[in-house]
Amino acid sequence: MNIFVFIKQVPHTESRIGVSPDGKEVDLKNVTEWVINPYDEYAIEEALRIREKFGGTVSVVSLGEERVKNALKTALGMGADNAFHILIEDSGYDVLRKGYIAFQFLKERDFDLIFTGKVGIDYYLASFPLILAQFLNIPCLSAIVKLEIEGKKVLAFRETEMGKEVCETSLPAIFTAEKGLNEPRYPTLRLLMAAQKKEILTKKGEEISSLSFSPTIQVLNTYLPPPRKQGRIIEGEPEKQVKELVRLLREEARVI
Repeated sequence: MNIFVFIKQVPHTESRIGVSPDGKEVDLKNVTEWVINPYDEYAIEEALRIREKFGGTVSVVSLGEERVKNALKTALGMGADNAFHILIEDSGYDVLRKGYIAFQFLKERDFDLIFTGKVGIDYYLASFPLILAQFLNIPCLSAIVKLEIEGKKVLAFRETEMGKEVCETSLPAIFTAEKGLNEPRYPTLRLLMAAQKKEILTKKGEEISSLSFSPTIQVLNTYLPPPRKQGRIIEGEPEKQVKELVRLLREEARVI
């Protein structure tokens, strides 16, 4: 079973994010800590469990700048067999080109399953696996919480707003991991030390594909959410507090 997992790096959730002076871009200059996209950790874990059950190899792939090698080393520390780095300038909205480069990378390789996370928590586009599936002309089942494999037949379980959904498809296929699919393991010290010595195969994106794409998304404006209003403490006796609270809810908050 040849399994490929596409992962990406995202800023740590406690990172300070700004906006560029022209208001068109997210400013990531002050981000000092980058981590594997949390949903991608579920994807890595599921790939490892399938390998442990059926045999084969797990290869992790990341498209991005030099720093994504740290994410790849973490994946190797979790137990992945191989790591590939496709060096490109990191652009959050350039998913069509990323999907095409990934397609060119995969089309000469044998694969049975491809995993990604359900969505990247940075730009929340969730379009990369769909674009890749379209280029490869294979099925894509998103946000799975359970996977059952029997030969070339796969049952994928999803939880939707309408209830639980069971989909059947055949391999090869792409699956995107949802929270609840599994509990990702921690990298082991032994594997992390081995990962430092293991070669990460790197290739420039333009060496894989020089095809350019016209921008499909135009950013009109980027802004930070408004600051929260300061809380208010209502003083006085309980009866007075209740009356003041009701007045505020009716006249200011306008929720009653």
